[in-house]
Amino acid sequence: MQLENNNGNNVPANEATDHNAESTSVPRRDLNDPEATFEDLPFKPQLTEKAAKRANQTYKGMILSVGFTLAILIPLILLNPAPKQQAFKSDVNLQQTAEQTESVAGFKIFAPDLADNQYSNFARWQANNAQGVPYWEFGIVANDKNFVYVRQAGKANPTWIALTTDAAVPTGTKTIGSWEWEERVKDETTYLITERKDSTLILSTDTSTEELENVAKLAESTLN
Repeated sequence: MQLENNNGNNVPANEATDHNAESTSVPRRDLNDPEATFEDLPFKPQLTEKAAKRANQTYKGMILSVGFTLAILIPLILLNPAPKQQAFKSDVNLQQTAEQTESVAGFKIFAPDLADNQYSNFARWQANNAQGVPYWEFGIVANDKNFVYVRQAGKANPTWIALTTDAAVPTGTKTIGSWEWEERVKDETTYLITERKDSTLILSTDTSTEELENVAKLAESTLN
């Protein structure tokens, strides 16, 4: 007995395969879905040869531009090294400036010999000022952090002293060495004031009262 050849019931092998592939494929996401990717496009975007060439040229141009910039900057950086902290140190010759000033001051100038950890960052004679009291002034820096401001006048008066001390409030007297000093305080600043036979000396600091007393001792040893 022969089986009937019914072409209408036969399914080509390739059609069955296509059907199975379609049934197992992942459906494309909607393009408005934030998780959609290029795989969800109804077509695969392809760069044309010209577009790919332009993109490659842009990338190469960016690399060359960065390279040229570095080639210019690196020599400039090497030729201009970062300044050392010592470069900002303003060190004046205190003794030499004092010698030039003493002839016009009319009193013995206080200009001490400084220790290795000290230096004077300025020194000058103030001849013309609103108070009408000429005076000698300089600054002492110790350990690169503590600062003492020194002012010395031969014709001091209460008004000049009050203005120089920023109207600081007297807090008493202090004996340093054999000299007696009046102490005044204003905010973070401490002042020491003493009157000698030919001049009035005002020391002040807002960094170290210990260094302030060290300078007071220098004044006694220098001006005695």
